[in-house]
Amino acid sequence: MGILKTLKRKYFKYKEHFAQHKNLKIIKKNILITGVNSGIGLCILKRIVNENNVLAFVNNNSDQAEKIKTNNLSILKCDFSNIDNLNGFEQNITSFKPNIIINCAAMFGDQVNIEEFDFKNYYKVLNTNVIAPIVITKLSLKANNLEQVINVSSEMGSTNLNKTGNYFYYRSSKNLLNSFSKNLSIEFNNKVNVYCIHPGSVKTKMNSGGVLDPDFAAQKIINISAENDESISGALIDLNKKILPW
Repeated sequence: MGILKTLKRKYFKYKEHFAQHKNLKIIKKNILITGVNSGIGLCILKRIVNENNVLAFVNNNSDQAEKIKTNNLSILKCDFSNIDNLNGFEQNITSFKPNIIINCAAMFGDQVNIEEFDFKNYYKVLNTNVIAPIVITKLSLKANNLEQVINVSSEMGSTNLNKTGNYFYYRSSKNLLNSFSKNLSIEFNNKVNVYCIHPGSVKTKMNSGGVLDPDFAAQKIINISAENDESISGALIDLNKKILPW
């Protein structure tokens, strides 16, 4: 009961902060977004698709995303758990000339201890959560239009905040994504801003016990993108742009 009360307090604190700010928009950009099957990715897609050109990736048939009928949306199917599946999409990405990348696709993987560690399953999580964002970023750079990279990460990837252990696959993959985001921001030197965002406990298919509405998290991520604050590029941040240790 104590944990539930704490989560509810955090939820209403987020809502109170959110109510004080306008809903910002991203306008006239080429936006590449992954993980639009459901959850945060789908909510972001719905909010950005009317004002921007969007190239969206789904990992299987997505009824919700495919219901969106507009000439400025292209949907590609790719299962990132096998990174070889990205072969053949280079032309789609480079010709699209992304200005903004939003990496939402993620896999949680099994909750295992070290004795149960399975490298085949681990590679699937790594490919989806880390390698695919790296490959997509690399391919997007070839078009020379990139302005911003948004990696939806997690505080579960934070070494300093890890007090309970477990969740080897997910924790280590998000730790790598956080590290990649920081490294990328240093290499770009503010020419391209990189935002690594912990969205909180969002209620999605991957986190049925979440307390935050995915549409709420989606708008907050859009606000961060629209504000484009270079001072937090490379840091792990929450939805209120608070820098978290990792």
